[in-house]
Amino acid sequence: MSEYFWIEKLNEKPKYKLGQNFLIDTNISRKITKLVQGQLADPIIEVGPGTGSLTSELLKDNYRIKAVEIDKAASEVLSERFTGIPNIEIFNEDAMEFDYETLTGPWWIFVSNLPYNIGTRLLVKLIVEVPVIHRYVVMVQKEVAERMVAKPSTKDYGSLSVLFQLFTETKIQFEVSKNCFSPQPKVTSAVVTVQRESLLDQEIRLLAFEISKIAFQQKRKKIRTSLISFINEDNLLKINIDPNLRAADLSPDMYYEIAKELQ
Repeated sequence: MSEYFWIEKLNEKPKYKLGQNFLIDTNISRKITKLVQGQLADPIIEVGPGTGSLTSELLKDNYRIKAVEIDKAASEVLSERFTGIPNIEIFNEDAMEFDYETLTGPWWIFVSNLPYNIGTRLLVKLIVEVPVIHRYVVMVQKEVAERMVAKPSTKDYGSLSVLFQLFTETKIQFEVSKNCFSPQPKVTSAVVTVQRESLLDQEIRLLAFEISKIAFQQKRKKIRTSLISFINEDNLLKINIDPNLRAADLSPDMYYEIAKELQ
């Protein structure tokens, strides 16, 4: 059956406020699944599965899936589509409120065609709060993907870049045409892989991320001013950081050095 068959089962128009743009290209779903690179029966959490295009491909590879879908109608379609399949649990819940402490046991993999309305917020929450998720294969807006991997002193560089580069190895894998969705989104998407390892110095890295957020809130100011509540000019010089630099000039490693100095 085509993906349109399951979308029509919703009996209602996709909800713009939920960022519902359903993936209809099975080839793209398969390409995403190949990037998961898990082992047989590895546990996956999928957020925003919609009517199950990507879910269907993941189940073919025998992954165990917790699918979190906020829309009740879509959850009912998922239940019908995958009825009798033991490898999937469907949760009709808000992914921002889901209890991620239930992800116990081995490392988890996060797979999602992320709803645009929560994509960035959810990724930040999970990277910071849910270390048991060690790999992400996500589709996001192309501009978000570019921010995740941006280098210092470029237009896309910001605190999101600092977070992902302090905690993960992130790579943009490929772009996805608007034609692969129904309804078509207004923006181009990109599929990104994110590898997050266990870190003994996680608290320092979290502090570095918090410092970068403060700096970028006043990104036109020199850090001698924007970061005065954290560190003074003498201490910046002590760790070989020029107090006249601005937020975008500092690499993730430099934010890390500032955080380490404060410990």
